[in-house]
Amino acid sequence: MKSNNKKKLLIIDDSHDILDLMEIFLYERYECYTALNGFEGIKMAKDILPDIIITDIVMPVIDGIKFLNNIKSQEKTAKIPVIALTSFTKKKNIKSLLSCGFCAVITKPFVRDSIIETIEKSLYQTKTN
Repeated sequence: MKSNNKKKLLIIDDSHDILDLMEIFLYERYECYTALNGFEGIKMAKDILPDIIITDIVMPVIDGIKFLNNIKSQEKTAKIPVIALTSFTKKKNIKSLLSCGFCAVITKPFVRDSIIETIEKSLYQTKTN
């Protein structure tokens, strides 16, 4: 039996297209899980304990910031790095997201290589802290 050494990645976005695209970009490197809103994402994060999470900011039910606050307040999930995925591109918006506790920000539209670079950098920073 072959062991799977891929890191677990949870991707949360209310767009099926974004989820599909992210999975296509990332499935070879990561074990991908997806959720359509922050509520589903919280449940999945507790169930699978991913190595890293990417979440959209603007979503119905529970948005990305409320999701982050919930994840960081739970002992079981508090140390999981969370990357913001957003269409906000202004520097002040990105700084604001980082000050909320996101470890990094990916802006839409995104490029495969920059997503992988951001994930790997975030995983490395978490490991060294």
